[in-house]
Amino acid sequence: MKIDANRIRTLREARGWSQEHLAAVAGLSARTVQRLEAEGKASHESRMAVAAALEADSVQLLQADTPPQAASASMQNPSHLEKIIPWAMLFLLALAWFGYSVGKDLAVRDNSRCADNPVQCKH
Repeated sequence: MKIDANRIRTLREARGWSQEHLAAVAGLSARTVQRLEAEGKASHESRMAVAAALEADSVQLLQADTPPQAASASMQNPSHLEKIIPWAMLFLLALAWFGYSVGKDLAVRDNSRCADNPVQCKH
């Protein structure tokens, strides 16, 4: 996700911290902090760790053109479930109906066989 690399750098420098110090406080590698400030890309976990280390709101670290909803939407997107659930329910209903029909037909067949020749039935 896109983060504001300048904001991270500004908050870090305001504390007088080096990138290595921020990495140690955040529990990240120094290379990760360098990448955050250079590329402006971070995973959700890295963004949360840096925000906690800098005592900043994690939403403040997002890039200005990235709305806060985009961060949560990337973590959990239920729209695909809304499309799948009706089809899955329809499939299960069709499967149950098919199973009932086949079972009923087999029962009718077995009952007629027993009626014709009771010796074959082992009731």
